[in-house]
Amino acid sequence: MKVKILGTRGKIPQSAPRHKKYSGILIDDKILIDVGEEKYMENDPEAIVFTHFHPDHAFFVFNEEEFSPEIPLFGPEPQELVPTLKVITKPFSIGDYHFTPVPVIHALRLKSLGYVIQKGEKIIFITGDVAWIEKANLKDLPKVDLVITEASFIRKRGMIRRKNDQIFGHTGIPDLLRLLEPLTSKIALTHFGGWFFKDISESRKKLKALETKDLQIIPGYDGMEIEI
Repeated sequence: MKVKILGTRGKIPQSAPRHKKYSGILIDDKILIDVGEEKYMENDPEAIVFTHFHPDHAFFVFNEEEFSPEIPLFGPEPQELVPTLKVITKPFSIGDYHFTPVPVIHALRLKSLGYVIQKGEKIIFITGDVAWIEKANLKDLPKVDLVITEASFIRKRGMIRRKNDQIFGHTGIPDLLRLLEPLTSKIALTHFGGWFFKDISESRKKLKALETKDLQIIPGYDGMEIEI
């Protein structure tokens, strides 16, 4: 399985030459997970799966434009701008790729899903943006060859807000590593926040310093390809 991280910039004003584009992950040049940039459609995906409908994951939300390419479209909840969307309620398949949706806590008013994606014996887990993932939703997942998750905040606990006993926002990288390490030996990071752009070289070193003997950390960049 070939995984291409198309964009690694969170929804922030900062950018850098290898971190200009918003979220998008391309699987085997066929399946696109999130469409943070209109240009990603030039890859001619055979299907698109959305983690959630924030505009840095769904470019058309910025200008409230209808998005209706003639390919299968999947997402966690109805979206009026995507009239042909298939709402995900259970595991599903796109050709040889089997998707297991994983409920993710992220936004106050939007539903979010991560996806365990399996093709043959190869398995990856794409979390999308994360305030938290309930451990009950992770306990029955298989070991995976790669996790791709977000890196909005390097500090513990990130930026979590609360309203009416519901949390939302982005948790910190240390918390994500603690949560996800039992599933894998390899975690790729994308969706970088402002902290990363202050000194990118130093920031990458900080991320690599979080590695353990059992866990490899891969700081992503726009266009990075990972073979699984």
